[in-house]
Amino acid sequence: MYRPGVCAKLVQTEPIMGTTHIPLELHIYACSRNPIVIWTIHHLLSHSSNWRLGIWLPTQLLVVPPGVHILLIDVSSVPEWPEPVRKWTDAGHRTMLIVNGGWGTGAAELRALHLGVRGIVHIAADFVQQLSEAIQFVAQGQLFASSDVLDEFYYGSRRIRPSSATPHLSFREEQVMDLLMKALTNRRIAVVLGISERTAKFHVCNLLRKLQVRTRKELMEKYGDVFVQHKSA
Repeated sequence: MYRPGVCAKLVQTEPIMGTTHIPLELHIYACSRNPIVIWTIHHLLSHSSNWRLGIWLPTQLLVVPPGVHILLIDVSSVPEWPEPVRKWTDAGHRTMLIVNGGWGTGAAELRALHLGVRGIVHIAADFVQQLSEAIQFVAQGQLFASSDVLDEFYYGSRRIRPSSATPHLSFREEQVMDLLMKALTNRRIAVVLGISERTAKFHVCNLLRKLQVRTRKELMEKYGDVFVQHKSA
């Protein structure tokens, strides 16, 4: 289901200067109301002396020391997982979902990535290996999910948009355009694409100018039907 080598090539979202080693101060938190899940996560990850393990629940304040912080959310026991994702990504940290084999569909995983989730790991026979690899990918600024979901996340809008409907857009502008159609703010676009909010605003302004519209609302009114028609085709 997963092809880590392919994922690494496609989804690096943050520049890595000099080395791709995991930062020494990497903090991993388990977010679950199931004590068995918490024990299992800590047992599986305790082998790494460089990973600091902890527990965080949605009722707690988000106060963490300096370093890279990754929250592992057990979706089955934390149904309100989008709110912790928003809270952690807004604070500049990273989140991953641990889901069972029957969780959602590809659309559910796409929604999670658009909300800012950096990794999705299914509980399966190779769960231990997948969880360890996913944490390393996310710690290095990459996304971890099935190849099909990642392809759709990054290239879906390019496949559905007719070449004559809009002026030529760069790959990054295609990504921003797709997120604008989902009514994401500049801040959320920045989180999803792994760029600064200022850079996201720059791309949005360029798109409005290139497409000859003044506002986001005008952009959606002018091009929204094109997206809907081709996505439902």
